[in-house]
Amino acid sequence: MVDKNRLRAAFSERLHEALDDAGVRTRGRGVDIHRQLKSLGVGKTTQAISKWLNGEAMAEADSIAALCTWLNVRREWLEYGVLPKEAGENNVRKFTGGEGGNVIEVTQRFGKVPLISWVQAGAWCEAISNFEVYDADSWLSCPVAISSHGYALKVLGDSMTNPGPGRSYPAGCIIFVDPEAETKTGDRVIARLPRTNEATFKVLVEDAGRQFLRPINPQYPIIEISEETHICGKVVGAFMSE
Repeated sequence: MVDKNRLRAAFSERLHEALDDAGVRTRGRGVDIHRQLKSLGVGKTTQAISKWLNGEAMAEADSIAALCTWLNVRREWLEYGVLPKEAGENNVRKFTGGEGGNVIEVTQRFGKVPLISWVQAGAWCEAISNFEVYDADSWLSCPVAISSHGYALKVLGDSMTNPGPGRSYPAGCIIFVDPEAETKTGDRVIARLPRTNEATFKVLVEDAGRQFLRPINPQYPIIEISEETHICGKVVGAFMSE
């Protein structure tokens, strides 16, 4: 499952780091944040702000945007640590996605999707969940167009890590999945395996009329797709901490 306590603690650390960089006093930070947010049209109680500073909660979307404006940091960095940190006119975001997997520059946000666990990803194949059950601190900004049923996953293990040159998805990077996107050979997909109902991240390949799930890391086996295998969605992009 997604460790929400860890997410909150990491957010708190980055918030304090940004406040330090901005020269905000250590004592009385809650009051200073409250004053700044109010000047930007965002009303939050000092109790709520105290929870951000203590790692007990993450700020909601309106507060995140205001904090980033004030502290001159990127929303993706403040929310979940995607570098670079500083915002600026010439600071574009590197995003892996699009046809051919090229690195493209994006300057527009397309909404937020829930960061879910791999157990939840398997269940996502059965029915579209009610997103309202997810706490606000589990939602991430998605930099590409994605359906309303899209979600994010944090890569585990090294089966999709390329030991040589080329595309790689190392453990810890964030992938964005669209369950409504059409998939074809060569796409990166999330699939639910039969019997175990386990969700896995692989490349969809075809050979002699048969389809397979291939890992990028050659140390892992290729999985043949059966009638019970269910493709849960297409990976439309991934934030790489490069």
